[in-house]
Amino acid sequence: MAERAAPVPDLARRLCEAVDSLPRGLRDHVYRVVRGARRLAALYGVDEGRIELAALGHDLARAMSRRELLEAAQAFGLDPNEVERTEPILLHGPLSARIMASHYRIDDPEVLAAARHHTTARPGMALIEKLLFLADKIEPGKVREHPALAEVRRLARHDPDEAILRYLDLNLARAAEKGWPLHPDSVAARNELLLRRRPKS
Repeated sequence: MAERAAPVPDLARRLCEAVDSLPRGLRDHVYRVVRGARRLAALYGVDEGRIELAALGHDLARAMSRRELLEAAQAFGLDPNEVERTEPILLHGPLSARIMASHYRIDDPEVLAAARHHTTARPGMALIEKLLFLADKIEPGKVREHPALAEVRRLARHDPDEAILRYLDLNLARAAEKGWPLHPDSVAARNELLLRRRPKS
């Protein structure tokens, strides 16, 4: 049985129908992210309805194959960078945001940005973007798979920036170990957060 979110208004209901058509593991992940995103939104005073839309839509393109992701990027007029062409899975956030805008007429720029950048982060994120990014990374299934994320989850309750920085540090270490390229947005986001911590002379 699917791990459904609470009853939602019409637009979110339509997104739920799309989520229900995803592979079971992905579907359940999305609903866990929805619940986590709503909890973080309540904690930080972000509108729960807006973050719910972003959470429901963030993985609409996640089940696409490498070829489908690249073809969809071309169809939507995206211009993948070298890292995205090498690792097309990094396109699923930008494509999910395009689907949300084109198929569901969502025009809230922060909601779309949250879905677009939920995988990589970026510099200059709005609070709703930060909270969706964290909700995606610290949902229970991912924490079970990668116990080090429990620290990110703890930090998320107190300081989203510190939580994101810790996640990006963990991701950097894992990328170095696995030989993965880093997305430029992740590098820029980490640099921004690091520089913000330093005292100004």
